[in-house]
Amino acid sequence: MTVREIKYADEWPEHLHWSKDPVRPELSREFRHTAGRKVYTNDGAIICVAFCNDVPKTVDDLTTMAGLNHAIFYTVWSRKPGHGRMLVVDLWKYLMMTEPHIERFVTLSPKTKMAWKFHINNGAILLNENEESDNYEYKESELVKDDPNWHDEKLGH
Repeated sequence: MTVREIKYADEWPEHLHWSKDPVRPELSREFRHTAGRKVYTNDGAIICVAFCNDVPKTVDDLTTMAGLNHAIFYTVWSRKPGHGRMLVVDLWKYLMMTEPHIERFVTLSPKTKMAWKFHINNGAILLNENEESDNYEYKESELVKDDPNWHDEKLGH
């Protein structure tokens, strides 16, 4: 598992710079790093996560629902095939180990065929169809179906 957090003061990988986000290019660097939001990478992909107390329906909700028990994946992109999926799975495992209070892993996704295909193919279920977005939810059984021994990694074996 090679997940690392990109902190506000850190340099972003040039090939994955925040300004090149194809999903949410309108979001500033400051937005991605404030009010319970964090950025992670595996050097092949980037994922932005908001920690909330409920499932948001809009990007604006990310600013008013700050909390601890929902990890909301609101943008993910990669420049290397397969690295987006790998980062979603590895970050889920990482957060299960480091943030055990998180109860749900949900997305705030654009209403696009690409987003639908990515999340459904990676084991998520369509949770909500909102006016501006869709929410998909990831469950343990689907995320680790290709890695049944992930608990060994969690326990340090």
